[in-house]
Amino acid sequence: MSCNDFSRPGKHGLDRIVQQALGCDDTVWYRYLLQKDLCGCALSSDEACAVIDGAVLTANDMAQRITAQYGALSPRELAGELQLDLVYAREELQEPYLYMGLYDPAARIITVNDSAVLQVAQFIGDNELDSFTRSDDIVDSIVLHEIFHALEEENSGIYTRSRMLERSVLGIRYKRGLAGASEVAAVQFSKYMAGMAYSPCIFERYLLLALGQLATHDLIPYT
Repeated sequence: MSCNDFSRPGKHGLDRIVQQALGCDDTVWYRYLLQKDLCGCALSSDEACAVIDGAVLTANDMAQRITAQYGALSPRELAGELQLDLVYAREELQEPYLYMGLYDPAARIITVNDSAVLQVAQFIGDNELDSFTRSDDIVDSIVLHEIFHALEEENSGIYTRSRMLERSVLGIRYKRGLAGASEVAAVQFSKYMAGMAYSPCIFERYLLLALGQLATHDLIPYT
């Protein structure tokens, strides 16, 4: 994968843009996830590539270890083996409840927001996108994403929690964490474990499109 090999899609209708998004290099999505976390603390191109490479390697390694230990299980079965409770909630689709999945480490509970899942599934059906993205993949990708966050909690020193950025303000050097690395790895883990050919990030973008919070031509984030 090349960290810098991506281009803007054309604007010729939802189906064509969806196909372009699904064929897009994962790095496009991972740069977007990192950018969401930065809050004015920009990454250089080399830093972004290093973080993405580290997060992807961490996710793939974790996926291989889990598969070797537990075998081929469904996401729900894997959650059970890891003694994680899986619950489904119906939340209003507006801030601060605009999420697809959450993990509560204190209670060891993964919450799937059924309202978001149903909204995305309806969007897929209404726009006849089933041949591109399966509705069945939505919950699987969410559960696997949150399983990775649960595994992070149990692995002290894991790259995605320990990766720090060195910065300087008024000549004073400091370090800050980078939560975006955790999100990159969680997405990569869910894609790997689910055997998906496209990025699970597409479902978040579908949700925003369905809610009118994203323009069709912005389906692929420009970073």
